[in-house]
Amino acid sequence: MKDFIGYQQSGKFDNCVQLARACFDDYYDFTIKDLLSLFPRDAKDKEGAPFWSGPKRCPTPIPFDVNNKDHMSFIVSYSNLIAAALKIPENRDIAAIAQIVKGVTVPAYVPKKIEVKLPG
Repeated sequence: MKDFIGYQQSGKFDNCVQLARACFDDYYDFTIKDLLSLFPRDAKDKEGAPFWSGPKRCPTPIPFDVNNKDHMSFIVSYSNLIAAALKIPENRDIAAIAQIVKGVTVPAYVPKKIEVKLPG
């Protein structure tokens, strides 16, 4: 919450882009890596059958690519939602936002320490 107050007070759209970029990594890259650390592609369930089968499809982490149209659409939309919520002037210039996002420092992935006990 403290960050949002600082973002709002700064009035800088760059902060919205930085947060959107961090959220992209969290949603589409880091969380998937954490899930795969718990249940690797070759994981088995308690009966010895493949864990990733049937309706459970094994996910693949998606690292951010500034040249990917879908990735940039996420960043543009998410950063503008944040800006609107904080009453910061919005920016829909994809090229300008791409330049901002290229300068964003992204924290390295750090695996979460999660332990899951399967029933049985």
